[in-house]
Amino acid sequence: MRIRETLLGLVVLGLVFAGVFWARGRPPSPWAGDDVRSPGPSGPTSPAEAAMPDVTLADGVVDLGDVLVILSVTPRPPVAFARTRFRVRVESGGAPLALEGRRISFEMVMPMGDHRYTLVPGEDGWQEAEVVLPFCKSGNARWHAIVEGTVAGRPRVARFRLDLTRPGSAPSP
Repeated sequence: MRIRETLLGLVVLGLVFAGVFWARGRPPSPWAGDDVRSPGPSGPTSPAEAAMPDVTLADGVVDLGDVLVILSVTPRPPVAFARTRFRVRVESGGAPLALEGRRISFEMVMPMGDHRYTLVPGEDGWQEAEVVLPFCKSGNARWHAIVEGTVAGRPRVARFRLDLTRPGSAPSP
């Protein structure tokens, strides 16, 4: 009986070690970009994230070839747990274009719940959403904003990055 239990324990232990080596040898998740480390306030941690415009302190623009997607955030920098207004404008040649099926969603490296919002029409071709984002307990302030919709029958997606400020703390420079 003891030999059987010992052998079973060794098999389980071997499976655990094999799982550890398998997990360490896997490439990072494509969802998280080229690097799964949490980004810090010093900037992006992967080439994919570095290519995203930072809208923490200024408007961001993504050039999709024939159209531009502009994202504006108020207040700047955005504050965790506070109402933040996100404004999106899609344009070509300086003129606004209709964005159908428009929405903005937010995600970070670790799951923080469902943060999807429908953009509603605003002034001068802008689309808007009032958003409240939480601050991650890990201290990671980096969020990604994803603007999605259809322009002239073609689906469009633009990604931006932003860092939240803790409530009650001084804005970062």
